[in-house]
Amino acid sequence: MELRTEKSIPDNYISDILNNFKIDNPVSVDTFKITTDCVPLENQTQCTCKLGHIWSEAVCQSSPNCCQQKNCTFKNLNTKPMCLPETRVTVDGSLTIPGEVYYESLSNPQSAEYMALYNKLLPQMKALYSTLNSFDNIRITGFSRGSVIVHFELTFNNISADDLAIKTAELQKTLNATFTLETTGLVEITVPEGPVKYGSTQTIFCQTKEDMNPIKWALTSSQNKTNDVTTGTESTVTPTSRNFTVVLRQASEVWEGLYMCVFNPKSSNVTINHRASATLDIALLPQIDISSTPQFPDCSMVNNENSRILVTVQCEINNIAENYKVTWSTTHTESPLNNRTDVTSNSIIYRIDTTVSCSDSEKPTVTCTFMNVLSQERNATVKFPVIYKNSNYCNADGDWPKAKAEFQAVLKCKDGIGKRQRPCLNNGYWNDEISNCVNVDLHDILMDSQNLAIGLGSVEKNAGDIFSRLNSSTFTPNSINTYANINASVSILSTMYNVINASQNNYTLNDAQLKDALSSSSNLLDGALKTSWTYPSDIDNTSMAERYLLSVEGLVKQSDVQNITYQHTNVELNGCKPETPCENKVFNVTVIMKTSSNLVKTIGFKSLSEYLPQKEQKDSKPNSIVVSTTIGKGSGAISIDFQLINKRPRNHMIQCVYWDFTKHQWSDKGCKWGGPDNENHCECNHLSSFTTLMSKTPEIIPYMNEITYAGLAVSIVSLLCCLVIECLVWKSVVKSSVSYCRHTAHINICLCLLIADCSFLASAFPDKIPKNWCQIFVVVKHFCYLAMFFWMLCLSIMVLHQMIFMFHQMSKKVCLGVCFFVGYCCPLLIVFITFITYNSGEENLYYTSDTCWLVYIGFLKGSIFTFILPVGTIVVINVFCMIVVIMRLLRPSIEVNTKDEKEVVKGILKAIVLLTPIFGGTWIFGFFVLVLDITKGPTAYLVNYAFLLLNAFQGLFILLTTYFGEKTVRVALLKYFKIKQVQSAGSGSSKLASTLKTK
Repeated sequence: MELRTEKSIPDNYISDILNNFKIDNPVSVDTFKITTDCVPLENQTQCTCKLGHIWSEAVCQSSPNCCQQKNCTFKNLNTKPMCLPETRVTVDGSLTIPGEVYYESLSNPQSAEYMALYNKLLPQMKALYSTLNSFDNIRITGFSRGSVIVHFELTFNNISADDLAIKTAELQKTLNATFTLETTGLVEITVPEGPVKYGSTQTIFCQTKEDMNPIKWALTSSQNKTNDVTTGTESTVTPTSRNFTVVLRQASEVWEGLYMCVFNPKSSNVTINHRASATLDIALLPQIDISSTPQFPDCSMVNNENSRILVTVQCEINNIAENYKVTWSTTHTESPLNNRTDVTSNSIIYRIDTTVSCSDSEKPTVTCTFMNVLSQERNATVKFPVIYKNSNYCNADGDWPKAKAEFQAVLKCKDGIGKRQRPCLNNGYWNDEISNCVNVDLHDILMDSQNLAIGLGSVEKNAGDIFSRLNSSTFTPNSINTYANINASVSILSTMYNVINASQNNYTLNDAQLKDALSSSSNLLDGALKTSWTYPSDIDNTSMAERYLLSVEGLVKQSDVQNITYQHTNVELNGCKPETPCENKVFNVTVIMKTSSNLVKTIGFKSLSEYLPQKEQKDSKPNSIVVSTTIGKGSGAISIDFQLINKRPRNHMIQCVYWDFTKHQWSDKGCKWGGPDNENHCECNHLSSFTTLMSKTPEIIPYMNEITYAGLAVSIVSLLCCLVIECLVWKSVVKSSVSYCRHTAHINICLCLLIADCSFLASAFPDKIPKNWCQIFVVVKHFCYLAMFFWMLCLSIMVLHQMIFMFHQMSKKVCLGVCFFVGYCCPLLIVFITFITYNSGEENLYYTSDTCWLVYIGFLKGSIFTFILPVGTIVVINVFCMIVVIMRLLRPSIEVNTKDEKEVVKGILKAIVLLTPIFGGTWIFGFFVLVLDITKGPTAYLVNYAFLLLNAFQGLFILLTTYFGEKTVRVALLKYFKIKQVQSAGSGSSKLASTLKTK
């Protein structure tokens, strides 16, 4: 209805006219608004839109020149110009009628079924929506399948969002249908006028006049791909009830396109999206790939240094809808020639020809510069390493061109994204190729994950797709067996972890997403990819394994695992609900933690320990898988039973370590090893990623070498002194068969110990002598130490025989025969049988090259017991003999034939009493040296020091006890030196007397 009045008529008079106007249907006027002022002129009408109004669509169609102006003159007096509110609202809606059957005829607007349903629904919808202020029009646009879905459009000159929601809810209840509405016009969007500068900060915001819930921002690119806009490294989204803002910190090609903001009603049981959209135009700058053909201009075959070599330079950019001004510049005198452009579907290639001089005084370069519509520039420069006559170079090899020494040849990847590099060494030989080629599918996934990081895309919509594609792309090891592909895959995991960790809604991975993420992680640890984890140059790449560990550990922590086990070839995850204690097992590694309030998650990684760097543990190597344990919040004590990769050698320390992400290295802080008795057990007072490091070399007793050298040197000198003393006092002390046998035994004991000590000294450092010499020294030591004890047994037998058969003297011949048989034949037989039994003295059966000594395996197991058992038996016999002799000597009825023989018996007894504990005790400690691991602690150190001291100074003990401690020997020795002094003095007196007579 249209009402025309004079401008001077009051508003209340107009209201009365409208209220009293009679028509068939009752009509009441709630409000009215003047939209258009018109002034009739001669043969024309001049009209003006009121503030906040624009010309209607009918006016724009009939008078296009008026559409963008406030004032307009209409020559046709029959024209009825009308202005409508700028806040005109359009609604695209759909309603789903459950239970209705869709027929194909509903797709034909001329069919009876179509018209029947149309006429059934439209009056009901119009009757309700027309009660809203500023209602303009409603029309049904069609039907579609899904029960029956009705599509319709509504138009309002102005409307309240709450009123629209209330009326739609009433209609939804009346029709027993489900409504979905999208409005345009209730939200106002403001976008900077374009184009805007590349790299600048831009703000886009939406406003509403009513309180609403801001839902999302979306961006549709020129490739018609739509992504949500979220808070990221390059964007910040700030929602309030009436404002919804996006701040772009770096405008670039990824942020150009159509922006749309969406609001929902504060409270409604109807799905209504209030949206607004506008385009952001950015003056882009291209990514330039510059190259030359040839890469290395060749002047090596040119005689005239003034000659010039033709070179073609090309700058390639992506084919985007942007007009650039392209200029070329050079540092040499020759200007670019033959400028040309090639356009493909994906790229634009700009080419020029130029020449470079063969004179080495010129350093030629070419630069291409691209300028956008806002005069921003980006350039790229190529240098020409000219091969001169005196230059070293690498000959062409396959598709690698002839290259100048100390430069890199660069080629594009054939089947991937990136470049291939190959250094030409200064000696004119090619080095290995360095491939930075990334598979196309992995590159696309990486770009998508990086877009998520900057804020383009939502985690909820994209995480599952990214992890699924990554799992598929890494499934075949041979397709990703390069450092570049592994690095790209790890970067995807790392980026996704950072995105999820920074998400504002505390996003957690679901079961399918976590399964794909762990499967991808397992694929990267495949044994066939071992060499691909190392960059083929000296560049430090130690952070890749660390980023992998941090990312996977973080993704697992950001998941909701409820007592579920994920088992993959190289990665396992086990989670348990809060219990006391909570036990997880991955790859036969058991993790126990006491907790009552947190979910415990344990991950096991095969092979990862080999890739993590050891900066301060160069003398250790990983000896178990990496195990990571996390809980929801906080930390706690943890107990781990590892399955060691290699059996721990004797005396090798194991460290329980965790990965310190701050210092980027392994650390044992807060962790304790279970020791040699529980060598696979670790306990730590915190949570992290754990493994074990086993030392490459055994633990060393402090000052062991010094004590060994000093002691054996003293012992050898002492034994030599013993032999010299025997030679000096032999005639004085050997006065009977008993004393003869005794001193013969002493000499042989000294000889055996002397040879054994020399062999011990020679094999003190097993790693510095050949293995066959180690075997020889073991045989010699085995025999000599046994012989020494068997000669001590001879002493015990002699003294026991003397005390039991007091009136029977053993002849020298019999004594020597028995002693030499017992002293040498018995140990020789033992050593021979042992050597043959243990596979002709095989290493690790008969002897070990770690110590150059016999092998200890366990109780009564190992070749060491062919030494321990005879020695132990002899010690027991010696103690028995010693007790018997002492008891006999204490009986007053016992008499010995002569005083000298009694002294001899006492001397033998004294030697047995002193030497048996020394020799026997030494090898008792020696046995415990084999039994006790040095890593056991103070007890092992004490036993080792005791053995070192006793064994090293045995020769000194013999000298002190058997010779200097024996009265008869001391007397004989003093007597020998006195005679020498008297003889020297007598000789001097004779010479003096002879001289006087001559005078």
